Amino acid sequence: MRNTLKFAILGAASIVLAACGGKLQQAEMVTPGGSPFQQALYGGYMELAKAEYNEGDYIDSDRFAEKAMAAARGENVDPYHPEEWHLPKDREPVLNGARERLMAVKATGVQDKLPNEVASAQTAFDCWVQEQEENRQPDDIAACRDRFVSSMEVIDKMMAPVAVVVEEKVIVVAKPAMMDAKSFEVNFNFDSATPLPGSAEEIDAAAAYVKQFKNPKITIAGYTDTVGSVEYNDKLGERRAEAVAFMGMDMGIEAKRIIMRSYGKKDLKVDTPDGTANAANRRVVVTVESK
Repeated sequence: MRNTLKFAILGAASIVLAACGGKLQQAEMVTPGGSPFQQALYGGYMELAKAEYNEGDYIDSDRFAEKAMAAARGENVDPYHPEEWHLPKDREPVLNGARERLMAVKATGVQDKLPNEVASAQTAFDCWVQEQEENRQPDDIAACRDRFVSSMEVIDKMMAPVAVVVEEKVIVVAKPAMMDAKSFEVNFNFDSATPLPGSAEEIDAAAAYVKQFKNPKITIAGYTDTVGSVEYNDKLGERRAEAVAFMGMDMGIEAKRIIMRSYGKKDLKVDTPDGTANAANRRVVVTVESK
């Protein structure tokens, strides 16, 4: 009786374990169909499903596997809606803006021309949302976000107007008159991600300049001095860029227009040896230009 009970318990446990992450096994047996974009989505979501499965996160593995199978069936698969996730309140505007930017790109049908690039952007965005909800692996959050940003930049460049040669004359696709690019600088105390007093005026000036553009692009780049490791300063530069981005959004800058970057202790304003504290290097640069 005791052995019978033991095997019954083991059998029940096996059924539970088989149910966890079971979608991944189903998705692996699927032959992806649909458009090249949907096939690329299948591949991207399968990578995410496998990564989460290997971490023991079977719930998110199943979610990604389900999206992979939907794409493989030729269904329309959109990126996650951030409002449906339990995200930190201060991250919601950035993620909502990022999704709007992605959906605006998809609305042009560019995924038919750049299937791999758009699929990379979408799967990176969903990865970013999922990791941001967990909010316990900053390196993973940054990796997903940076892949999304990089993919979108590639798409933007490949969608840009190009010169056309006709009868040995260069004809440039017409673009609206562009304002000059302009940069605004915000400074920080040592090892701090809180802008110094008076920074609000500089950010407000940037927000006002943005309004002069029909289709603005705002790059917010964080920098540090050379004290500390590369890894630590990359994270500090990221926090500084986010702090300025949130202030800018409060002043009316659309989140979907913002691209955040961290250069850490690279590209110093004042060239100094490693390990040198320098106030001028502790900064965020907001660059406003026409897209």
